[in-house]
Amino acid sequence: MDSVLPISQLTNRVQGVIHARVLKIWQAIDTKNNNVWGMNFVLLDKEGGAIQGVMPIHIYRRMEVDFVEGNICEIGRFTVEHIENSGFRTVKHDFTIYFSARTYATQLAPNLHDIPASYFDFKHLEDIGTKITDEKQPIDVIGRVSHFTTIEEKMANGEPTKMQTVYITNESGHTVEMTLWAHFVDQLDIDGVYAKSNNLPMFLACSSVNLKHYQGKYSLRAYAATRFYTDRGVKEIKEYLESVHCDDTALQINTNAIACSEGSSSNTHPQIDRIKISLEDLSMLPLDNFSTGQYLCVANIVGVNNPFDWYYEGRPKCYGKLRQSWCKGCKTKRQQPSICYKILWQVEDDTGEAEFSAIGNTAQYMVGEKASEVKEKSNLDCNELPPPLKKLIGNKYKFTISGKLQVLYENHRVYNIIQSELIVENEQLALPAITEDDEDKTSENKKKMSALEEDDMHINDLKDNRCRANKTLLKEIKQELKIPKKKIVKPQKSQTPVTFVVMENDPKQKSSKCASVDQSITHPNTTRRRLILGSQSVEHENINSEDVSP
Repeated sequence: MDSVLPISQLTNRVQGVIHARVLKIWQAIDTKNNNVWGMNFVLLDKEGGAIQGVMPIHIYRRMEVDFVEGNICEIGRFTVEHIENSGFRTVKHDFTIYFSARTYATQLAPNLHDIPASYFDFKHLEDIGTKITDEKQPIDVIGRVSHFTTIEEKMANGEPTKMQTVYITNESGHTVEMTLWAHFVDQLDIDGVYAKSNNLPMFLACSSVNLKHYQGKYSLRAYAATRFYTDRGVKEIKEYLESVHCDDTALQINTNAIACSEGSSSNTHPQIDRIKISLEDLSMLPLDNFSTGQYLCVANIVGVNNPFDWYYEGRPKCYGKLRQSWCKGCKTKRQQPSICYKILWQVEDDTGEAEFSAIGNTAQYMVGEKASEVKEKSNLDCNELPPPLKKLIGNKYKFTISGKLQVLYENHRVYNIIQSELIVENEQLALPAITEDDEDKTSENKKKMSALEEDDMHINDLKDNRCRANKTLLKEIKQELKIPKKKIVKPQKSQTPVTFVVMENDPKQKSSKCASVDQSITHPNTTRRRLILGSQSVEHENINSEDVSP
């Protein structure tokens, strides 16, 4: 029987049998045709030695029953070769282990072998972007989840995909951003972690995350070999908590002097740095405050600052902005462009005003239509803002803006919207269900409702009586006037002049120069009065019955 060797001693000249835990397994993909040709894996022994390996896919199919992530196996008849390409190495070992048709892997009893369940080679967050810049070399990091964005849907490879950004802060206060896509969002499951820990502060250890350099900034990105650890029972997390003297009660939301934290609710975790702030205070914050963090602002949309260029042409895969022949986002050849939103909202509250930027799906959520559809419906020759955008002006929103601040020029800032929620004024609230304990209140409410109904009936009766009185008074005034139809009323020469009324069927009217058959011609000294009864009016003169010929 071959002797069991520690992994640290394996070389191309020293080979044998190892007892190791299968720490992780992930697919080996041919980048030329995107086909899976094999499986990568990492093995860990009780001395803490780790080595990365690879095997063809048909070998994995043969041993996949025992060779399972987390199992402890006895492994033999493998080969070890020196690493020629150091890219994408997840451990520090200088050699790689290869499985062939001769290799065997037999599962061992876990209680007989004290092998760690995790392996890390942590790097300092401060070194990312300075000492650590190789995007092909995965690293391990640990820290507290200071805040994170809500889960959004983005388009990736032509399909909607989950996306979430997590911010990790270490003991010295340095923060780095990590973007999660697709199944990595569910793998971390931030909401589930908080639910299990009763909303205690979340500490995260990341194994094998890649660096990404974009627009002068380094961030972290998960890939197939990435694993997340949040259990405080994990040895490395426990040691980290002891080293930073963690006190859960001392971890509070950032209480900025000019802002107060939003009240926590059932779905708000205590350590999320989401600061509720006015627009005036937002404009006073120094630029250094915007490297991380989220801010909540309640404001009204009062206009659009780019009414004629509210969209841009982007690549369907990454939504990067297209240049003449290449994509700025993923550096690929130009394809059929996709119309994407790029709206600059002008917003204001009681304290000031600001400019908020809504791009891509964030803007589409607010508008409710795709940018391409809005562009097709709009008449661009009119130089007018499209109606779907115009109708949002005047609405009140609760905006969540990110720390990705744009400074276009001195003292002019544009804040990026990552989430928006429409605030409906005077919104009707659903009444609670009435229980047996509320029967007395229910009966009292019914009495009040019946009293209100009686009052309404009384008011309607008053209205009817008033309407009848108005009609009666109108009739009396008409009778008082006693103006005959189809006759011309003429005053005597010695009497006070009165109004001449031209009737419709008067034959003399044909030669009259009056503008209208209903027009009244009044002499200068004639006194008129108007009686207004509701919506009706009656005009008549101060005419004496003796002054009018019958």
